[in-house]
Amino acid sequence: MGYHKTNLKERLTQIAWDICNDQSWKQVNMRSIGSIAGVSSTAIYRHFNSKNDLKAALMVKGYQLLSDGISLHTSSDFADYGAHYVRFGLRYPYIYDLMFVDTDIDINQHPTLRTISNDAWDEVVRGIERNLPNLPETEVLMIAYNTWARVHGLVGILRRPNLCGNQSETLTWIENNLEEYLNKTRNVDFTG
Repeated sequence: MGYHKTNLKERLTQIAWDICNDQSWKQVNMRSIGSIAGVSSTAIYRHFNSKNDLKAALMVKGYQLLSDGISLHTSSDFADYGAHYVRFGLRYPYIYDLMFVDTDIDINQHPTLRTISNDAWDEVVRGIERNLPNLPETEVLMIAYNTWARVHGLVGILRRPNLCGNQSETLTWIENNLEEYLNKTRNVDFTG
């Protein structure tokens, strides 16, 4: 299959995405991407200066997919947004890991990634400010970190249910009823 130079970068990114999505980032290598694309490794390095540049491109694509179709501007509820986020982590586990777990990338070296990552965080903070007006900034940020941690924790638990003992029926219910679960646990005070 031939390619046009104008779409080679997109094709290389898609090939890397497919490998990462199916097998994990550890299985992504420039030589196999070039082979699948029908180009030399040298051609790849004309579009990506390093493997980290390719990783950043995949992370940007992941953030774009994560934000596609839902935001706290269009969703009236954090439960919808949180459930969408959890489903992304379950549907794209290796991409999720690349973005949030196994990443060693310095986002400051990748301005597009830094911007889209910051936008995702700012979306959470602004959503809290809209839903809980008049809170001091420190409390807004504490709630934002708590929300972030809950969603990431839930992804981890649902992806590894055997780590939670013999609770498979409850975890299945949670996975199938994410919005309801997130609504039920929204105001639970775990400190008292």
